[in-house]
Amino acid sequence: MVSTKSQIKRSHLELLYHISRELSSRLDLRELIERILRLTSESLSAENGSLILIGDDGQVYDAALILNGALVPDAEAQLGPQLERGLAGWALRQRQMAVSQDTANDPRWQPAENSQPAESKSALSAPLIFADRVLGVLTLVHPQSSYFSEDQQQLLKTITEQAAVAVENARLLRESRRQTQNLRSLVEVAQVLSSTLDPDKLLQLLLAETVRLLHLEAASIALTDMEKQELVFQVAAGAAAAKMVGLRLKLGQGIAGWVAQTGQPIIVPEAHGDPRFYAQIDQQTGFYTRAVLCAPIKFEGYTIGVVEGLNPAPGTFDRNTLPLLTGIASLAGNALAHAQQFSFTETVKDRYAGLFEDSFDPIIITDLKGVITDVNHKAAIALGYTRAEMMGMPINAIHTLGLGPLSQKQFSELARGIEMAFESHVTTKDGRDIPVEAHAKRISTTDDEFIQWIERDISERLHMEEMREDLISMIFHDLRSPLGNVISSLTLLQSSTPKEDDVVQSVLGIAVRSSQHLSRLVDSLLDLRRLESGQAILHRADISISALILEAAEQVHPLAEGKGITLRFDLPLRLPSVSVDADMIRRVLINLMENAVKYMPGEGTITAAARVDGGNIVVSIADTGLGIPESERSRIFDKFTRLQRSGTVKGIGLGLAFCKLAIEAHQGRIWVDVAPVHGAVFNFTLPAKD
Repeated sequence: MVSTKSQIKRSHLELLYHISRELSSRLDLRELIERILRLTSESLSAENGSLILIGDDGQVYDAALILNGALVPDAEAQLGPQLERGLAGWALRQRQMAVSQDTANDPRWQPAENSQPAESKSALSAPLIFADRVLGVLTLVHPQSSYFSEDQQQLLKTITEQAAVAVENARLLRESRRQTQNLRSLVEVAQVLSSTLDPDKLLQLLLAETVRLLHLEAASIALTDMEKQELVFQVAAGAAAAKMVGLRLKLGQGIAGWVAQTGQPIIVPEAHGDPRFYAQIDQQTGFYTRAVLCAPIKFEGYTIGVVEGLNPAPGTFDRNTLPLLTGIASLAGNALAHAQQFSFTETVKDRYAGLFEDSFDPIIITDLKGVITDVNHKAAIALGYTRAEMMGMPINAIHTLGLGPLSQKQFSELARGIEMAFESHVTTKDGRDIPVEAHAKRISTTDDEFIQWIERDISERLHMEEMREDLISMIFHDLRSPLGNVISSLTLLQSSTPKEDDVVQSVLGIAVRSSQHLSRLVDSLLDLRRLESGQAILHRADISISALILEAAEQVHPLAEGKGITLRFDLPLRLPSVSVDADMIRRVLINLMENAVKYMPGEGTITAAARVDGGNIVVSIADTGLGIPESERSRIFDKFTRLQRSGTVKGIGLGLAFCKLAIEAHQGRIWVDVAPVHGAVFNFTLPAKD
């Protein structure tokens, strides 16, 4: 006869074979652990049993429990304390089987709530270990003490070894399926987010997907206000959503503020036990927060907001929850940034389109080759074309050829981005020429590159300038003859008056100087017109520049003396002569010296100097007055330009313009510098005679 021991071994082998087949056919982790527990309990005649699975963080993520032969729902919550104080926890920590033949006298035993503490039972706890990792623990309980034999203990150990392999495979499969589902969820979110470029609608869609995928009771999205260093809640869903919108948190305040500040996602299962939790939000909204999950919304490495979920449904938290939320937030960052950029671009386009159509000036748009692609309403009216007629025309069909930057070389520079402003003419459909001031500029947008031509009609301005020039010319031509008679008469009267009569001589001297000043002004205005048109005739003669400086100073001396201003000279004994129109250069010197006197606020010094610099003579008129602001130095020689200073002498802005044209007509150069201490130094050059 076969021995009882052999029969037991054969029974155990049959059991192991049966269990092995069962385990290999189960792929669902929940179904697997329940089947393992039931088969093992039945095989070893255990009354109660549990199988607890733990993750890498040591937390229970799944469990099965049998009491009196029946599976108990929600086993995780009931079995958690056993890992802290019970026999199962000891087996896990020691990584070996725990055997208790009398649970009543075993300090490692944690009795179940529905059993009597003094009741003696037998218990076995065996860890599930795979690849040196503890995956969980299997516990069996029999109502009799000293029930489990060594063979049964060995059998349980063998079962747990097989179960560990099956559990790991099922866990990996569950993990893979959940990751696949997460990827599908993210693809769904991406598809939803790609359906709109409206930032507000995008936030609403994002929030709805977050609530749906993570089974949340409430959720919200807050964006960062970097200027105020705050989070501003833009949209919310769930209870008290209306009260959430518009609330603000300082960066670092609350769990959402901490995520925004650190850029790290987080899950807080027990919100009120976390020191970062900001309870005032609950107080303001009347919502009770149990658990929080929050992830930063980032774009190009910067945190632009956070997405926050509250109170997930029971049993929905797992290791994939936070990666899924982080993935949603990552998609949100890119989608939101692009939507905001698109919205901004559309706003700019609308604004530009409004300015384009409402502009008072004609505007023409061409491509980089000069082909017209658009015109505003004003341009079509001014040029006499319809908009459709102008499409496709070359810009040089509008601008008069040869004027402005329309040569091939200059147009290429414009196409490269060099902004140009010039005066030209545009030709209308009926052949009329309209003088314009054109501003041409290359403009680049995200969609296109083009050249914008603003054509400002200057017909009225040119007409007014012509009238002014004609009026000035007429006035001064008519003044010249009687003014000459006045000067002659005053000179004759002065010479015939007794020298001893100081009072009369003084009065006549003032009259003569004033009339001579007026005569020089008339001559300068007439010369200015000739110089501008290139018609001036220079009466050159070889002369000493020092002599011209002294003659000019003699004319200015009475005016300077009357204001207490000292004239000084720094003239070398020997200087090369210059070939110049003596009268014109003398007037230049007088203008510069008189300006220095007129704009000197009080007593001071004017120094006239000359020196040789290479082949030129450099003449300098330096004063100790207020000086010329740097912003004005480049335009002070322009016609009709005056310094805007309160309390100073007003002029018509032609004196320095005449000086510039006169010096340039002599192949010289004129400019202004800052004086070494204070004031201004006007310099000009003239070619020296060999």
